[in-house]
Amino acid sequence: MTLLELKNVSVRYGRIEAIHDMSFSVEKGEIVSLIGANGAGKSTTMKTISGLLNPSSGTIHFDGEDITGLKAHLRVMRGISQAPEGRGVFPGMTVLENLDMGAFGRKDRSGMKADFDRVFSLFPRLAERRSQVGGTMSGGEQQMLAIGRALMSQPRLLLLDEPSMGLAPQFIKQIFSIITEINEQGTTVLLVEQNANQALARAHRAFVLETGSITHSGTGRELLANPAIKEAYLGVG
Repeated sequence: MTLLELKNVSVRYGRIEAIHDMSFSVEKGEIVSLIGANGAGKSTTMKTISGLLNPSSGTIHFDGEDITGLKAHLRVMRGISQAPEGRGVFPGMTVLENLDMGAFGRKDRSGMKADFDRVFSLFPRLAERRSQVGGTMSGGEQQMLAIGRALMSQPRLLLLDEPSMGLAPQFIKQIFSIITEINEQGTTVLLVEQNANQALARAHRAFVLETGSITHSGTGRELLANPAIKEAYLGVG
């Protein structure tokens, strides 16, 4: 069943068209990856889905509802949550306070307790450092915190924008393993990632963006085996 659908979406920054006539969908229960070079339009796509940018044309539907003109905070209430590029943790707040911000607007205290437990189960290091200020944590720990904060809103669709950016190799493997676990627990994931190898290996389906348009699509395995994708994004000639 389709959870998210973009139909002929274009997005402009002034006179510059960052996304051109983009259409794709995400089915419930999937991990879908968007890969592409810097400037291809990946983060613009994520910001448009989360409501931080408005499309100049086209429509966005979430679980059958047209949300094209819906404000960002109302999209969170509908079940869309994003861990942004660059992590965006609140540096002066503790781990617990950052996670609590992710649950802003929720009134179900018992449900929040269960989600704190879920986050600490996924990220034991956050449990160990629950009183530590976010700005003093390593890049990998901050990425865990950003994902955990996004999970606190109980998303049906989790948007992850470059979760491996700037991380040491051991953290990259751990982060992608946890993304798979989050999906197996029932959360649909839309993943933007420059580490194409990891992104495609984890994805049920994937799309390749070039200069604001989708140029290739298929299962993760199909794109991993595509010679053109190998040469352009996987470093295999």
